[in-house]
Amino acid sequence: MLNEIDTSIQDWAPNFISSSNNKDQLILSASITPLGLSKYISSLANNSGGYILVGAYSKDGYGSGFENVDNNLINNSLKLLKGVEPQISQHKARLQNIYLLKIENSDSLAFADDSPYILKNGKPSIISERQIIEKLGLGVDSSLINMISEQITKQSVKVDELREELKEKSKLKNQVSGLLVGGFSGWFLSTLLNIFFGIGD
Repeated sequence: MLNEIDTSIQDWAPNFISSSNNKDQLILSASITPLGLSKYISSLANNSGGYILVGAYSKDGYGSGFENVDNNLINNSLKLLKGVEPQISQHKARLQNIYLLKIENSDSLAFADDSPYILKNGKPSIISERQIIEKLGLGVDSSLINMISEQITKQSVKVDELREELKEKSKLKNQVSGLLVGGFSGWFLSTLLNIFFGIGD
C-alpha cells in the first residue's frame, strides 16, 4: 500500500515537488503527451506503484512552479492504458489546474499503447522478457511470455519502419531543394546570356 498524500494541507503540492524522486513520486509538465503520460503510469504500476503530479515543474536554477493542465490530456492518456486504473484527483495550485494520480502496484502487467513499461533511471522503458517473468512468476516457456515478446517485437518493427520513412522523406526534401537550386541557376544563367549576348530566345 502507498502512503497517502494529504491534499488537505495548504502547501501539499510544493512539498510534493520538493520531495519528488525518480522512483515513486514523479512530477510531469502539463506539456507531456497523452502517450508519454500513459507510459509513466504503466511504469509505476509495473514497479511498486507511486504518485504522479501532472502540471508541476522543477528546474535547477529556475525554481519550481505549476502549469495549467488540459482535461483532455488526462482523459486521452487513460484511453491508452490496460491493466491499471489510476486514482485521479484534480486540484488548484497558484490558480493552475493540476492533477494528482495515485497508481497502485499492478497484480499482472500494466500496458500503455499495448506495451508494458517499467521505470529505468526515472524514464519509462519497455519491460524486458526477464522482468516480465519475474513480475508474473511464470516459466520461460509460458505462451503469455511469447505473446508479449511478439508484441514488443512488433512495436520495435513499427519504430524501425517509422525511422526508415523519416529517412526517405528527409532524402526527398534534400532532392527537392537541390532541384530548386539547379532550376534557379539555369534561369539566372539563361537571363544573363540573353542580356549580354541575345542568346536564349
